[in-house]
Amino acid sequence: MKLRGILWAGLLCGAFAGSAQAERNKVVIIGLDGFRADVYGRAKTPNIDALVKQGYLSGEGWTADTAVSGSGWASIITGVERDKHGVRNNDFDGSRFTDYPDVLSRVEKLKPGLRTAALLSWPALAKHVPWSADVVFDGGYDDDRVLQKAQALMASKSSPDVLLVNFNEPDGSGHAGDYFDLDAPGYLQAIETADARVGALMQAIRQRPEARNENWLVVIATDHGGSRHHGENIPEHRKTLVGFSGKSVAALGVDPLRLAPRQVDIAPSVLAHLGLPQASGLDGRRMLRPVAEPVAALGRNQLVNGDAEYSVGRLDRGYDSDVPGWRKGDGGQVVDYVTHAWLPAPGARAGANLFIGRDAGKPLNTLTQRVPLIGALANARSFRLSADLGASSGHRARVFLRFSGEGRVTGFTRDGIVHLFKGPGYWRYSLAEQRVLPGYPQAIHLMWPGLASFAGGASDLDGILQKGDTAYFFKDGQYVAYDMRSQTVAGGYPKPIEGLWPGLERMAGGARDLDAVFRTTAGDRAFFFKGDRYIRYDVVADRADAHYPAYLSDSSWPGTGFWPADWNGVVEGEGAQAFVFKPGEYLLYDRAADRAMQSKPGSFHHGALAGLEDLYDGEWFELASGAGSGVLQTKVLQGSVPVGARVAEVEIRFEHPADSGTGDAYADNLALEFLP
Repeated sequence: MKLRGILWAGLLCGAFAGSAQAERNKVVIIGLDGFRADVYGRAKTPNIDALVKQGYLSGEGWTADTAVSGSGWASIITGVERDKHGVRNNDFDGSRFTDYPDVLSRVEKLKPGLRTAALLSWPALAKHVPWSADVVFDGGYDDDRVLQKAQALMASKSSPDVLLVNFNEPDGSGHAGDYFDLDAPGYLQAIETADARVGALMQAIRQRPEARNENWLVVIATDHGGSRHHGENIPEHRKTLVGFSGKSVAALGVDPLRLAPRQVDIAPSVLAHLGLPQASGLDGRRMLRPVAEPVAALGRNQLVNGDAEYSVGRLDRGYDSDVPGWRKGDGGQVVDYVTHAWLPAPGARAGANLFIGRDAGKPLNTLTQRVPLIGALANARSFRLSADLGASSGHRARVFLRFSGEGRVTGFTRDGIVHLFKGPGYWRYSLAEQRVLPGYPQAIHLMWPGLASFAGGASDLDGILQKGDTAYFFKDGQYVAYDMRSQTVAGGYPKPIEGLWPGLERMAGGARDLDAVFRTTAGDRAFFFKGDRYIRYDVVADRADAHYPAYLSDSSWPGTGFWPADWNGVVEGEGAQAFVFKPGEYLLYDRAADRAMQSKPGSFHHGALAGLEDLYDGEWFELASGAGSGVLQTKVLQGSVPVGARVAEVEIRFEHPADSGTGDAYADNLALEFLP
């Protein structure tokens, strides 16, 4: 079957044209197995793109920590998380579909007159799910057979009101050894073919005479992502695509929401579109018109889901579920106040849920949320941070507020001296003496002639890569080659990063605004960091390695999992050491052993970098912690927003002793307001 060249012109408008007759609401759920979220936008997907123009699509929702098709599809069709539907594997062992039936079966029960169909390329879905749909078709791993069946149903007089279509690609290509990423031609081809099938299916829906009197909700869903394979609790495997399209959907575009749509939001959204009552016990929300998120205005709380009420409290503490609006670092969970006996009694401000650490087997767990200081917030002079904090005996809850602007930390180490650059300043720090050398900091432009050739001058560097006596300084979208012997910049610089550092253009936003750069101890590889991703670069071959960018996680950078994004700089230390920075703290990393040398971040007040407190002076704050009392106490902190700040980051940190046993640290009702 020829799938290319499907024409969309006129279809979007004509299919939804007005009519004197009352429109009939209908639904099609299109499942694309194994479509890795961050590959969208890189492959050619004109048909999905056309749907997004009439709705929105997000790649920030996460599937279950098992990251296999069984778990992902169970969440899509039931509207509940794994701790309820019980599916952990592709054999569907432990499934509880009697308690939490699929959405087509719910539709059949609530409104038997509606016609439903499940057309399934993956045979396990046909075998293990007790569908009550009018039509259940096992396509036997053949996506074309599934498409042909869908086209035939749409051409018949008894066409379905609710249609679920499961295409097995691009998962099949990923498992064939092509990887689930940009550097796998077969995988990209499979995505483009899957997109063409989406177009053919939509054409079959829209060309029917009845379509002019129908209001179709189109849902795009993926069950999991992947790397060389899938099934691990890492971002590459867990991030999913979920999107909604149609006249009833808010036209928001790509990744418009901090409270991103999730797999469990599909079932309640389908029921809402059909005008059917919501079932009790669902974990998802109706997302056709999403809940309004905070506007960038002074005097308003800028955190989403700060009260832990957006999602349902989890039943299984061992389930590493998503926490909407927050980035998880080595744990973090939402539970109901009554879930565990050691939890505190809810206070006057409490709802049903609160945040806990979840994984007390690790020294600390984190939940992090970032707020861009845009619009009215760009002129804020002060802030007010508040939270309810508490902990069982031996545990501790802390909240950090960090501000970031142009001033990342970068540098290198030579002969026991750490050369640090931040903002317009340059420090020399003695590791042996654990102190800043006398007379520092100095202005960069005075100590490093030639760096003033950067647009904006000799300040706000993003990274340094040292190769012998040449240092490459990166800033914004440019770099210079600096001869450290002659203290001069080579002729013809600055030059653009893009094109001259092949592969770095794959970073989100392109080859610019890096967070950090450093080398391996052998020097043949370098790592470039930006946001929640990094690229490994072959210094000898002068190009990025295949299958990057990858995500920061405890799997890729052991011991750093509590900081899974937005490092504020990395500086190579003595030997194999490297210092990883966040405003107010640092972490020592062993490049040779490839793991963190500390179980917790270090303070600039003591340790390897004692005496560098002024490096982040006025850029980080800690809310008074809650420790050991077993009750929640409201903590409030007010302070000044540093000049030049562009992003505020709130980190909830749950700390645990080595022999933690039961109990945990907990938090609720977080709020961050900015004031004139």
